[in-house]
Amino acid sequence: MQPSSSAAPPASPSSMPPLNFDNPSKIVGLDYSDDHVLHAPSLRFAVTPTPFGAGTGARDTDDGRRLIAAVDAALARRSAAGDDVDVDDLEINFVYGSPRNRYIGMASGGFYLFRHGHAADITSRHVAAWLRFAERRVTGRFTLAVPVLPRQHAKKTAAAALPPPERKLYAEMPASATCSAMSLTLGNATVSVPAVPAGAAAFGALADLHLSHARIPATGANERNLGDMLSAGSCPRLRRLRLEHVAGLAALRLRAAATLEELRLNNVRDMAALELDAPWLRALHVADCYKLASDDATVAVSAPRLETLACADMCRPERLRFDGAANVRRLDKIFLWSHGRPGVYSNAGAVWLLQHCSAANSLGVHISPPVAKNWKDMEEMMSPVPQLPNITSLTIDAQWQHLEASVAKLIAKCSRLERLTIDISRPCDPCSNPRCFCYREAGWDDQNISLEHLREGKITGLRPSDDHLSLVQRVIASAPALERMTVELYIGKELDCSSIPCNRGHWAPCVSGQSSRRVCNQAYEWTPGKKRDAGQLVVHPGKRSLHPLLFCSKTSCVLPRKRSNEDL
Repeated sequence: MQPSSSAAPPASPSSMPPLNFDNPSKIVGLDYSDDHVLHAPSLRFAVTPTPFGAGTGARDTDDGRRLIAAVDAALARRSAAGDDVDVDDLEINFVYGSPRNRYIGMASGGFYLFRHGHAADITSRHVAAWLRFAERRVTGRFTLAVPVLPRQHAKKTAAAALPPPERKLYAEMPASATCSAMSLTLGNATVSVPAVPAGAAAFGALADLHLSHARIPATGANERNLGDMLSAGSCPRLRRLRLEHVAGLAALRLRAAATLEELRLNNVRDMAALELDAPWLRALHVADCYKLASDDATVAVSAPRLETLACADMCRPERLRFDGAANVRRLDKIFLWSHGRPGVYSNAGAVWLLQHCSAANSLGVHISPPVAKNWKDMEEMMSPVPQLPNITSLTIDAQWQHLEASVAKLIAKCSRLERLTIDISRPCDPCSNPRCFCYREAGWDDQNISLEHLREGKITGLRPSDDHLSLVQRVIASAPALERMTVELYIGKELDCSSIPCNRGHWAPCVSGQSSRRVCNQAYEWTPGKKRDAGQLVVHPGKRSLHPLLFCSKTSCVLPRKRSNEDL
């Protein structure tokens, strides 16, 4: 590797310069000098986070391929330099880091929104060499990010009749006694887990472990070895553990160290059995682990100090043992069917959590009906939800437009509610199915709701329909202590400020400061008291908008102004 007089040590992620469209960020690690490769305490190799054309250009693919060779050459030179030149921090990242490059998980195999043309050039030999170097030479943080193969777009030619050969990645879970933090994104590699010798601390210094995009071979030995490797005997200092997009793992049995405080299980889609003994666990997150909600799933959790539980999937109560539920203060991502066929759809696991986590004061739920063509045999499923007198903060993600009765029933069970957020995430067109449940159930006007403690409310995804405006009116009318109410319209929808019902107080356009959809939607704020001056824009204190906005008083709409590089 030739020396480069202009090379500089890599910047840490927190010190990276802001994105500039006139001077886009470049690939990191191609021009390191020999001295830097041999003596720098930190080495960073990373593709550009924002490739041109979302990764479809030949230039970005070629840069990725050159980076693969650069990583191999640099680590080989560092290894040959001797045992006294270990690396404190090593990052090898071949995944574009733009927030727009989301990963879409699917049962048949997921994909990134950006195309990683260099993914097929990363082989099992590369991955094994990089893991082996980290195992022996990294003393602090190690990050490895290998992209999954991009989707193949079918071409209308005879040559495209046969699918191209797929890359097969194989790796072995490393065991480092010196790494303090390890993040392994392995491009859906098949990962074997070696047995841990009795009494050996395979990860003696490890405090943070993230394993994602991996496949654990479906054998009892690998499942048992993974549980042993992550347990107290092998990871005595582990504080944070994340398993995401891991396939093949049917059961996880973990006897955690007393240091473990946070466990995240996201899209461990084959897991149907969870046994967890974590005496100092504070936060447990379980999402998209669909087999945990199957009839034969089993869950046994012992976490007496648990404070936060975010659980979208839970087994039936008769197959559930949970020591520590009474201490939970925050419940999140609880999934509830609004309607369903008896014996087919069940809220039993979610209802059990709501009943036994009785000390919780914060609750986040997703409410959705099943996708069906015939609603004739559907029954409402919200009635079994218990009274929730301790809940003061409630967030509802309503996955459908016509769920007024279901949402109202849930709100009515929270008698001490102080903060309410409703996100109508999937609004649909007016229903034309005469068998739909929305024709059989009463709307907001017929629900008995008391919100005497409510101080702050927010509704996003609002449409200018009678049902949605009735929702706004009912919340304000039922909340005598209300101090502020914010509504954000659905993408592309417009509504004049004077059309929003207000009972008392006044509406004014506002900048909400945050947008989950990353677009500038119309937003309005209700407050009690005198009407504001025409054209006055309300900006929430302490919040900065993702997009600078300009209020136009004539049209009562919020418009984005042109951005410059100083805004980025």
